Amino acid sequence: MQGARGTKLAVRLLVAGLCAAALLQAMRPAVYSARTGVQVVRDAGKPSSGRQLREQLEYISDELARQVPARTRVVVAEADAEWRARVTELATLRGIVVVTGGGDLEVALEFDRAAPHGVRVVKRKPASP
Repeated sequence: MQGARGTKLAVRLLVAGLCAAALLQAMRPAVYSARTGVQVVRDAGKPSSGRQLREQLEYISDELARQVPARTRVVVAEADAEWRARVTELATLRGIVVVTGGGDLEVALEFDRAAPHGVRVVKRKPASP
């Protein structure tokens, strides 16, 4: 009888531990979002490279959607590999087909302090071979 109680207690502790682990795992995205939100509010008004990058990416994404119709084949003509990857991802998320050659348009970025968020999206038609 004593052994059965010990086994039941062990099973209950195991189940409680698994539930706690699952709850903590499920809370991770909420904690990350809350921490990011607090950081954005706290850094409001301060120059922040992280915030500036997020604003640039949002602006580039909006400009791509505004300037380039979905399903258009574009060549990303960006010299910097990191920015080329970012533009490629943003274009793909907006339904733009990114190709390495023979596109309908060529898209590039111009970094200029006078531009909104310090960057401009420039498209050329037709894309150069």
